[in-house]
Amino acid sequence: MSRVVGEVSMSLRRTDGKIDEDLVWSTTGVDVFEPSMPWRTFRWRYGQKHYSGTYWSSTMRDHVVYESRLELTRLLYADFDQDVTAVFAQPFLLSTTIGGRRRRHVPDFLVLRGKDVPLVVDVKPRNLLTRPKVNFALGWAREVVLSRGWDFQVWSEPPDAELENLRFLAGYRRDWLFDEDLLAEIRAADLYGATLGDAFCAFPRHPDWRVRAAVLRLLWCRHFVTDLTDPLSERHVLRHGTAVVVGAGRRDLPRPVEEPEAESALDDGRIEQICRITKSRSGAGGQVSGAAVRVGVGTRLKYDGEVVVVEEMFGSAAGNEVLVRDGPGRRFRLSLREVLASGRAQVIATGPGPESDDDREAASVLLAQLSEEELDEIRERAAHINEVLTGFRSGSDELAEPGEPRSQYAVTVPKMQRYEAKATELGVSVRTIKRWVRAFLTDREAGLVHGGTDRGGDMGGLGRADPRWVEMALEIMAEHGKDSKPTRGKVIRSVGPRLVARHGEGEVKLPGRATAYRWLEELERRLPTFRLSTKRNRDIAARPAGAYGKLRPTRPGEYLLMDTTRLDVFAMDPITMKWVQAELTAAMDWYDRCVTGLRVTPVSTSSIDVAAVMFQTFRPRSAGKDWPEYAVWPDHGIPRHVFVEIKALEPDEEEPAKAKKGGVASPALVPETIVVDHGKPYISEHVTSVCQRLGLSIQPARLRTGRDKGPLERFFKTVREGLLEVLPGYKGPDLFSRGERPEDQAFFFLHELEAIIREWVACTYHHRPHRGLVDAHVPGLNLSPAAMFEHGIARSGYIEVPRDPALGFEFLKTEWRPTHHYGVEIRKCRYNGPGLDGYRGETSEYSGPKAKGLWPVQVDPDNINYIYFRRPDTRRWHTLQWEHAPAQKFPISHGAIEIARKLAGQKYPFPDDETAVAELLDRWHLGLGLTMTERRLALRQARERSAFDLPDTAEDDVRALPSVARILNATDDEDDVVGPEADEAEPYEGPVAGDDDEDDELDGPDDDEDFYADALEDA
Repeated sequence: MSRVVGEVSMSLRRTDGKIDEDLVWSTTGVDVFEPSMPWRTFRWRYGQKHYSGTYWSSTMRDHVVYESRLELTRLLYADFDQDVTAVFAQPFLLSTTIGGRRRRHVPDFLVLRGKDVPLVVDVKPRNLLTRPKVNFALGWAREVVLSRGWDFQVWSEPPDAELENLRFLAGYRRDWLFDEDLLAEIRAADLYGATLGDAFCAFPRHPDWRVRAAVLRLLWCRHFVTDLTDPLSERHVLRHGTAVVVGAGRRDLPRPVEEPEAESALDDGRIEQICRITKSRSGAGGQVSGAAVRVGVGTRLKYDGEVVVVEEMFGSAAGNEVLVRDGPGRRFRLSLREVLASGRAQVIATGPGPESDDDREAASVLLAQLSEEELDEIRERAAHINEVLTGFRSGSDELAEPGEPRSQYAVTVPKMQRYEAKATELGVSVRTIKRWVRAFLTDREAGLVHGGTDRGGDMGGLGRADPRWVEMALEIMAEHGKDSKPTRGKVIRSVGPRLVARHGEGEVKLPGRATAYRWLEELERRLPTFRLSTKRNRDIAARPAGAYGKLRPTRPGEYLLMDTTRLDVFAMDPITMKWVQAELTAAMDWYDRCVTGLRVTPVSTSSIDVAAVMFQTFRPRSAGKDWPEYAVWPDHGIPRHVFVEIKALEPDEEEPAKAKKGGVASPALVPETIVVDHGKPYISEHVTSVCQRLGLSIQPARLRTGRDKGPLERFFKTVREGLLEVLPGYKGPDLFSRGERPEDQAFFFLHELEAIIREWVACTYHHRPHRGLVDAHVPGLNLSPAAMFEHGIARSGYIEVPRDPALGFEFLKTEWRPTHHYGVEIRKCRYNGPGLDGYRGETSEYSGPKAKGLWPVQVDPDNINYIYFRRPDTRRWHTLQWEHAPAQKFPISHGAIEIARKLAGQKYPFPDDETAVAELLDRWHLGLGLTMTERRLALRQARERSAFDLPDTAEDDVRALPSVARILNATDDEDDVVGPEADEAEPYEGPVAGDDDEDDELDGPDDDEDFYADALEDA
């Protein structure tokens, strides 16, 4: 009988931001669903265990959100399925009335398929499906979906090997990263029936790493098919056909199971019994345990959470099998091997026997705690017991000593007489001999230890401390996790009154002062409270109680860690020549620990800094002129040990110096997923849109969980301990480590400090073995990041970084603006250029809540002299110049011009931008009356290098602009070409201003909107 009463309604969130609520979903088969945005986005809270993020789907060519790693597995399978045409996360809200109560449910995914009806997917771990509440929610949702003619699926944990293979192949899902000519050549070759290893070696005229990546790309595209149920290896055979994956989807739901149901199903009311060892003696004085469990007709089993009974056992071609019956009376067959060896089935014991949770220590643990003298005493006592039982000290007549057996211990002598003779010999009572014999027969030598196998009460640093006192002390120590650090005396004084209040006067004996201090020393190891800093104590207290879980990369580029830290060294302010705080933003490839990008910024980090570090991963900075050869990476990104350039082997004899030039500071790679924290620069719309355009997934770390980016956090510590502490201006990691006046020792400018760190990383860090880098096939092998990168390339091939010189424009911030007859206006600045010809005053073809017919332009907030426009007809970038740019002799940021306008407005009634900038520069160079905002802008202007190496755009004749013509006519010695397309920047006095940093947030008031409001606007 149907559980759904009343009509079913669906609520959608449209792509334009509108919400359609309570759309009636009839049973006529008419679909009310249209492409929509997620009904809800993922939420974050401190202490959560699951990972949420955004996955770049090759099917959608866009980001799709997921709330857990289990949901990510379903996205991987959907992306791999060629029949899937679209995937929508959190697609709609279902509402209906069941039993007089309003019920609501948001499915996890809606999968649209080309050859089948839409599929609604709910993702739940397998162990939760039998919970009544979860089972009920999924049950009525399933009933609604199926009644409307759609299909329904519950997704749980897929097979491990298959999932790992799909994760590995998903790194090759971005089609624009592969050479189409090479892919066509591989498709044309007859490789069906060949092994994967043969395919890698079938094209000798191409580099091995390129062929390997291309073949794996065709595996993802299903041009080749192979068995994915086993871990991929070079022995896998390539076939033609349809790839079959097992997955973990099911249409039907298991029966709900109440928590005590499994126990009540037993006749005796119990499933698990706490058993003791059954003791029995053999003729030689040994023991026989009750460890064996009978399996036969009538044996009860616990199978997948349900109690089943064996009704029949029989043999088959596949081996022995059993016929079992569950509670409702259903019968099915199981392999006896699965019953005995798999984790799904467990035999329910019906009698006493040893258990893994017995409160006894193993013999090895007990004997290891004894000294040599105590061990000799135990061995001697065991020899006496053997002599009583067998007549021989060794316990065997084959190892008899001279004179054995002695007459009083012969086996023909009654047992009680032998006990009395041994008691007289050792000077103990007969009762003691009996106790020793009983313990020896049960536990051998371990039973003769003082206290026996229950000796645990005397072990440990707490000795025989009352557990109630220990529990109360730990409770009080935990209460100070967020408070100031207490003293040991305060904790000891607080324990007594609380024990009296909880247990009563005199119920718990209090230890002496010295004993209490000794016990607190032991508790300090469990819950640090007194010795370390309070911040460190909070970090330790937040550690998970179980094993640490982490993301496990399988190839270079799979996870790119990004984070920012404050450097423990002061840098020089080039404006005032005083000290300034510096921050380091770095990107690290998790697989090999190679640092692929870094940037040092003054005071704070912005989204343009994060984008600049990401850009360095694609396009590394050039290596230093005097760097050693081993520290320089080839321009193509492949280590020389893997790919040797012919030019490097045969350099031009006439130009040997030129042949040695070139090289970059770090390997170039294409990341697949970036792992970031929740800082505003990292979840900004700017960074999210860059990742969306470049096909990068985003995996935010959990709140205040530094171990999610553990390798990068460890790198920051290594930088401090291995480099910064030897530099002048080092201030230590905290206030207590700081010298008297380290700021007076500040010596390096920001760009110099960045160059030092970059060179140290390339020359030292990348070539020093790391304990965290291991090859599972060669344990104990010491690997450096550079060696591990070579290992990853040889294993998974190399996906070449796009060679498009205009790649840097993709990392700039996108602004949506209309075009006018005079150009484009952004924040009161007008830009113009021939690149706009033919599009002035026109409405763009772009749609959506942001576009609305506007045109996208790329903006560098640190250099407002130029913006960049890509013409839709030629897809080429064009430079649009600010009308006042020719009057500037170096780049100026948006923040600087806003401050300049404000300052000039206080002094002049009608200032223009040229006057405002001149006034600001005079103020900066004097260093008088700088506010914190002005100072930060001055520091960012003092950067000597651009964040992005942008190429020359299509040549624009900007001299036609009135302001440019006026400047050119006024100065005869002006260059013929003005703008970024000039071969060299115009020389000027002073440091080169940088265009490497953004931030609208640095100079303006903080936005009062929700912190995460723009995190997924482009997703």
